[in-house]
Amino acid sequence: MSRAVHIVRLFLSAVIGCGVVMGPAAAETERAPEYRIVNIVNDFIFYHDECKNLGATERKARWDSILEKKYPDFFQDAIYRKKEGADRDKFKDWCIETFWKEVATKMPVIRKLNLTAADEIKATLDAFQKQFPDFKPSTDFYVTISFSFRGKVVDVKGKDVFAIGLENFEPGQPQLRLTIAHELFHLYHFQFFDSSGGLYRTLWAEGLASYASAVVVPGYRFSQYLGFPAEKMNRCEELLPTMAKELLKELGNNDQRIKRIYFGAEPNDTAIPPEAGYYVGFMIAESLAKDNSLSELARMKPENVLAVLRRELSRLSESR
Repeated sequence: MSRAVHIVRLFLSAVIGCGVVMGPAAAETERAPEYRIVNIVNDFIFYHDECKNLGATERKARWDSILEKKYPDFFQDAIYRKKEGADRDKFKDWCIETFWKEVATKMPVIRKLNLTAADEIKATLDAFQKQFPDFKPSTDFYVTISFSFRGKVVDVKGKDVFAIGLENFEPGQPQLRLTIAHELFHLYHFQFFDSSGGLYRTLWAEGLASYASAVVVPGYRFSQYLGFPAEKMNRCEELLPTMAKELLKELGNNDQRIKRIYFGAEPNDTAIPPEAGYYVGFMIAESLAKDNSLSELARMKPENVLAVLRRELSRLSESR
């Protein structure tokens, strides 16, 4: 084999699949993974280093040329959340401002996390496939700065992709791997179940995914799987019967305000702690998993999901 051909093979093996470089013999005998890990954090780091001494106008121009124009679909659908017109412009300006006010101060930590982010995805994916051997990932895994989420499965031009925001994590903590496991379960679950629509669909999807993270990455406290401090956990436990009654009443509704109260990360004008719906969903999934595998629960038909949730919420509403 000529040196030129050998170099071309090495280059191709580095850019397809998940970016693992294989030698010629391995390339002929091993099939490349059917997924890609797309690291946008590298571009954010470059943007930071290029623009840290520039003014606001130049920073905005470089944002477009270094970041947005390179990944236009991902920025529009994932980071800008499909906003249009003036709403999009306003949100984009907020992202740029937030980057320089908040994210830039975390850059040393982000650089450190970025060194092993792809390895964390691969390791968690390996553990996930041991629990769900029928899961064959064929999506893109984006490692990014996210601004408004820790991790999520998001539609980008009609395809579900996985996105993780590194600025939300700390080195040496389990939350990154737990979040990856949570979002992997969404990718798996969404093959069989549509989470859009009534509140019961969100409760079911997030409850199963939260519990799945404990199955895939075992050994941590309940609070760590949810990312809740002790005070918030205590408040959720105290309010569990009340929350179960309200969720039972709203299960079939598609009220966005109720969804934001129970699953949004921002403070709300009620006594319900932000994201408390994850706590309720975890409790339900944990109970059901005693008699059902997560694979069976993931494949449950919507009408059966609704009936099961009504039964479980009725039980929880009378737990005190």
